[in-house]
Amino acid sequence: MKSHFLNLKEENFPIRIKKRLKNLRNIRQLGKIKEYIEANLEIEKLSKEIFSTKGSVSVSIETECQRCFKKTDINLNLEIKVSIKDNNYIDLDEKEPLEIHYQDLSKFDIDSLISEEINLNYPSVVICCDIDNIELESNEIIKKTQPFKKIRDLIK
Repeated sequence: MKSHFLNLKEENFPIRIKKRLKNLRNIRQLGKIKEYIEANLEIEKLSKEIFSTKGSVSVSIETECQRCFKKTDINLNLEIKVSIKDNNYIDLDEKEPLEIHYQDLSKFDIDSLISEEINLNYPSVVICCDIDNIELESNEIIKKTQPFKKIRDLIK
């Protein structure tokens, strides 16, 4: 997998980026990408050290439900509005109204920005079903994982 680097210190602005990616190295742990990651971004220069990224990223990721373990799809359609600054400012900056993505501006990796936005917007809990809709087979697994049930039954 080849990363694409830009030198934001020497580019002409605005930079329009339209990419179709099959995979990104930092999102493999989320699941299997169904088709392509579609990215349509524009980078503008606001000042010497601040850049702005606007656009959209969409991806469909196949993963397992954390309740019933069936395959389910997570569809992310993200509207991106992120500021970009050099790594040198990471400890100096205070919170600002926009989100800030820090990277080396002379070797700016657009794939890193895309994967960071996907990871930040991916749900922390993936559930496709209600507790009442879990199949009998899954209920048996839940019953088997109650280690103190026999002790409770003996006490009664």
